[in-house]
Amino acid sequence: MIEFRDPSPWTGRSDPEDGDLALRMHHLAGRADAPVALIGFACDAGVRRNKGNPGAAEGPAAIRASLANLAAPGDPRGFHDAGDLTLTGEDPGPGQQALAEHLAPLLARYGRALVLGGGHETAWGSWQGLRRALPGARIGIVNIDAHLDIRAIGPAGPSSGTPFHQIREADPEGFDYAVLGLAEEGNTEALRSRARDWGVAIIEDHALQITADAGFAVIDAISARNDAIYLTIDLDVLPAAQAPGVSAPAARGMPLHVVEALVARVLASGKVRLADIVELCPPRDQNDRTARTAALIARRLLTAS
Repeated sequence: MIEFRDPSPWTGRSDPEDGDLALRMHHLAGRADAPVALIGFACDAGVRRNKGNPGAAEGPAAIRASLANLAAPGDPRGFHDAGDLTLTGEDPGPGQQALAEHLAPLLARYGRALVLGGGHETAWGSWQGLRRALPGARIGIVNIDAHLDIRAIGPAGPSSGTPFHQIREADPEGFDYAVLGLAEEGNTEALRSRARDWGVAIIEDHALQITADAGFAVIDAISARNDAIYLTIDLDVLPAAQAPGVSAPAARGMPLHVVEALVARVLASGKVRLADIVELCPPRDQNDRTARTAALIARRLLTAS
């Protein structure tokens, strides 16, 4: 069953004694001139099918809660909260279709949209929404992730491990995909071989431990040859110490400062029309560490020019 929920009122700390510039992110929600839209996809079905640890359905609420009291940047423009799509049941497909249907008009109205997942099955709904909004555009996909998520669809159906396989099936000629932060030990040789056959650009996590420099050329190239960029960030790319609250915590991972630098480089292209943050699993989080990390990334995506 799919349920659409209007956004709850944003609340948080206020410091009126410090004047008009003492703003936090909750003050920016719902501004009339907002250039960015936000929508949640509360879904566990894809993670369950992928034999992972459920809890991702609680992700959107946890990210909002950690985001609300973060300080707003200078010259803030605000964002529109479009609420949440909540999916119950074992098949993520209806929820992904509903996400696409909600995203397309948001993308027509706003310069950029941010989706809060959900497992990485969110990506199939996200991409479909962007394709509906930009039917003739060349769309490049930048995935900051420890995993390729190009598994073939098995008897159980699509899952959080299959979204980019589904995207390629839907648009084989236009499929342009880069994965930054890949963990070799987290991807079978079958998946890595498929990625090579498909021309997927990969930078492994070993090359991204100190700086993000190894990823910049890939980002610049995919941005240059496409009209729009879909940026997807799987929180399991981060070290378990930074992001324990995911279905598959990383033994090594990629440091947050590197992830932030990669995100900044993609945003600098000026072509990011859609982004999502996926795989937050609040029941497995510790002291909201992962939610707070996700909120830092969300803040950047909601406020960047």
